[in-house]
Amino acid sequence: MWPYTVPHDLKKRLEEVLSARTHGPAEVWGEVRDWLEKHGVEMPEGLELEPPKPEPWDWMDQ
Repeated sequence: MWPYTVPHDLKKRLEEVLSARTHGPAEVWGEVRDWLEKHGVEMPEGLELEPPKPEPWDWMDQ
């Protein structure tokens, strides 16, 4: 069970989000966050509410 497996309803929502090319990490995190809130699951400690924003020059390190 959660958090060791992905619940069926969350898995379906994530599959839908990931199938769209225009959706990225922010949309995926939004689905997870919404699911957690809907089911009354507390956020794990150390988990940020918003994904970190990339630095403008991070792409040059790749």
